[in-house]
Amino acid sequence: MRRHSTQAALNYNRMEHMYMKSNNKIKLLALDVDGTLFDDAGHISEENIRAIQKAQAAGVTVVVASGRDYDGVPHDQLKKVNMPYLITTNGAAVYRTADRACLDEHCLPAEKLLPIFESILQKEVYMTVFIDGHNYTPVSVYDYVWKLGLPEHIVNHFLEGRHELPDLIGYVKSGKAKIQKVTLNFIPNADGTFLHRDEIWDMLTKCPDICVVDGGFHNIEFTAANVNKGLGLRFLAKELGTTIEESMAVGDSGNDAEMLVAAGLGVAMGNASDEIKALADAVTLSNEENGVAYAIEQYILHK
Repeated sequence: MRRHSTQAALNYNRMEHMYMKSNNKIKLLALDVDGTLFDDAGHISEENIRAIQKAQAAGVTVVVASGRDYDGVPHDQLKKVNMPYLITTNGAAVYRTADRACLDEHCLPAEKLLPIFESILQKEVYMTVFIDGHNYTPVSVYDYVWKLGLPEHIVNHFLEGRHELPDLIGYVKSGKAKIQKVTLNFIPNADGTFLHRDEIWDMLTKCPDICVVDGGFHNIEFTAANVNKGLGLRFLAKELGTTIEESMAVGDSGNDAEMLVAAGLGVAMGNASDEIKALADAVTLSNEENGVAYAIEQYILHK
């Protein structure tokens, strides 16, 4: 374990106070991936894996709660731990991993998507559409991926996992569209802003039928209204026969906000924004300092 930062040590008393206030044993632990389990290079450290294994040995059900689709969860890096359930696409779909059964799903209202997609496809914006646990990309935006300025592991994730979507508009018009989530990534401008991001954010947030969040890397993610990771966490707690007060969640981005608030103990990563830290009950170390392992040690293993 890397040496703990001074700020994290100062946060310990706040974290312990919040845990004692809830006075509940943690039975369900939900972990975000990007910026939380992942370090900045897209790796899950051995320290985090060992801490998850110890939590599982203590009887805690540990699950991923990600904005990613089922396929996009880093299954290869999690093979040493048993994740019986996955909360995916910001809570739009909850899966049982034993048979990949989708236990709960909330899709975007297809009839509301047509004007949104028609507008976005006229701009240089990279789009990923999540359907049935897979991610699809409109062919017309393929080349934009090279202009996004994203970390190499994120670009590789886009390239390796995407499926071809030749006609997004036609798919929506077919009446068969079952879209769990949409993610938009933007080309950076020289002044630090992002091409078309502000205008698209304004357009989307005016639509009452969708939930819009920042999922990290200055992207925009949207699901059906009132769908978020907190919804997925509540569903899973009920499915497991436990209470939401007996859950703990760890995350760093805007798409983790509702989950951190819903959980009995919401823990923000040290690399989270000030807004996310303010929503959480506690703050742990950063993703570069094995913040997941530190939070597990303090609040589940009590070391």
